[in-house]
Amino acid sequence: MIESLNSLLLRHILTNDANSLLLFGNTGDGVLFSMTEKIKFIEIAKEITEKKVPMLVGIYGNQVDNIIDQIENIGKKFIDLNFMISPPISEKKSTDSIRSYFENILGSVNPKNQIYLINDPLQFAGNEIESELLQNLMEFTNLKGLNDSFYNIKKCRSYIQLLNKNFSVICALEENFQTFFQLIPLNQRKYSGIVSSISNLGNMCSKLYRYALEDNILELLKIQEHINDIRSKIYEIKSNEIREKIGLKYAFLHLYKDLISNIKNDIYHIDEILETQIDPISKERIEATVNYLLNQKQIYQLYFVSKKDLYRFDEIINMFSKIDVLVKQGKVKKIKGPYIVDINTLYRVKFENNQLVFRFRTSQSYQFENSIKEKLLYPFLDKTLNPNDIELRQKVKEVLNRRSGTYLFTKENPPIIPVCNLIYYDETKEIIPYMFSVQDYIRGKPLFQLINQYINDGKNLSTKKFLDLFSNLGDHLGHLHEIKFNCFYKKIDNIGKKMKISYIDLLENEFEEKLQMAKKNKIDFTDEIKAFFKDNKVLIEDETEYVLLHNNFKSQNIIVKEELGTIKINGIVDFDKWYIGSRAQEFIKIDYWILKPLNNPSFYSSFYGTYSKFYTIDSDFKKKIELYKLFWLLDEYNFESELIRKSDQMNIIRTPSTVLENYLFEIKAIIR
Repeated sequence: MIESLNSLLLRHILTNDANSLLLFGNTGDGVLFSMTEKIKFIEIAKEITEKKVPMLVGIYGNQVDNIIDQIENIGKKFIDLNFMISPPISEKKSTDSIRSYFENILGSVNPKNQIYLINDPLQFAGNEIESELLQNLMEFTNLKGLNDSFYNIKKCRSYIQLLNKNFSVICALEENFQTFFQLIPLNQRKYSGIVSSISNLGNMCSKLYRYALEDNILELLKIQEHINDIRSKIYEIKSNEIREKIGLKYAFLHLYKDLISNIKNDIYHIDEILETQIDPISKERIEATVNYLLNQKQIYQLYFVSKKDLYRFDEIINMFSKIDVLVKQGKVKKIKGPYIVDINTLYRVKFENNQLVFRFRTSQSYQFENSIKEKLLYPFLDKTLNPNDIELRQKVKEVLNRRSGTYLFTKENPPIIPVCNLIYYDETKEIIPYMFSVQDYIRGKPLFQLINQYINDGKNLSTKKFLDLFSNLGDHLGHLHEIKFNCFYKKIDNIGKKMKISYIDLLENEFEEKLQMAKKNKIDFTDEIKAFFKDNKVLIEDETEYVLLHNNFKSQNIIVKEELGTIKINGIVDFDKWYIGSRAQEFIKIDYWILKPLNNPSFYSSFYGTYSKFYTIDSDFKKKIELYKLFWLLDEYNFESELIRKSDQMNIIRTPSTVLENYLFEIKAIIR
């Protein structure tokens, strides 16, 4: 948990213009890390920074020997580290004792280990590093600076007098940054610095530092006011814990909620704690503040393709700057996402001239052809490829061999159903380590969102516009199935080949495999399922008509837009599972996921009624749909059972699965 989240945090901090890192600071959880955890974290930081960014390591304690041991152990393992040490942390000491404490440490550690002191009496048992004491300690050449919260900003002047190229003074109290810099002569500000908690989130403090070096007083004041405002919105929560720490954690988790949801087991405990420590009003305020800072570019967000692949905004632009068709879209203005779906990670990118969807194949368990499947689909949709062409196999091979390119429809030759242009695709994995495609953004929302919105608002679904919608769905599906082949192809790579196995033999083999797996997964009525298949397989034994199937025809892949009293289907998306097979197979998911839950006979009539204008829908065809649905349900049951088994092996707590019960119920309903 710590490793993955802190790795993300470090990358984020560096992206937001930090020029050095303080590891194990005194305001967060730094004092709680064990030596093993510290070493692991430093290794992560070294790897992420490629050893190019200066690092300060916080060391805290009460015993001189313990502090020396920590510095020596870490210093031997990592060169070029700086250390920040505090006075004794839990017992009030005299000035002489504090002097002796520091003298023993500074005089005993390797002189190559540069040491900074941290002065925070409120946190360290009232122990204070007075300016006179500090001046005496400067005889040690490895003492390089002081980090002070400067609650009493007037005392800051005495420390500033010690500033020089070999000794830095650092301010750690965010509301005093602007005053701190203005107390320092301009020519000495380059020897000063600031340590900011809010910089864990945004880049405001790095900008403030640059304005201080330029002596731009107006901007310095403006940013300080802005930092104070942001701090109040992020930190002001009802908690007995350190508000700064809790508020920042929640802000960071909100900022990267999509990425962190992929490692949900990692953050379960943190989420649980934050749920009890932050009230709902504070949560809303923090979320709104983070969104505002993103829009104002006061947070530079990292974009990810997978957990391991994180990119800055400028890196994404540079990656695609050599692709002509993308350069023609103009400058990148905004990136929204990521949106995580079954096998892809998606981003919506707003260019000057267009909005596009970037789709990265990130699934490690993709079960279908390892290619951008639209590149072969689209030529069939606008009839550039003809299923009856005697040279079909050769033309298919030519398309499959193209590892990158584009496919744009024309007004003269539009697709047979509404789909988006394939602006660009790349299977080479040379730009990024994943196949990806870039498609037009289709305006609208998935059909299920519209239906849910109507249900939640208590609106009537049984209106003419919904009947027309389902009629249009039947029409589009009918047109898609007009693309006919004389053979089935479970893999599109094989289109044009002569298949060595018959369709019924293929299905019988698949059925036996699914049934054996179901038996292993404790379905106790496999004999009845087998009997049902035997009694009904005659329906598919003489199958001779094969069509192009979307094979994932459900509501989230149907993009609609409601306007002027109608619901228009603007596009059909996600053809990652398309292949050539029996028409009846297409009806499984739209029936199971859309029509059946709505339980409205009029929708059935509209959908099937329009589709029947293309092909006959008789009792045998409906029975065939049930037979294919049985195949699919067995697949889903086995898949869910495997997930439960893996969860049990990994000791992951899962809620009891009602999904399995639903699948069993549906299977029993079919075979009866």
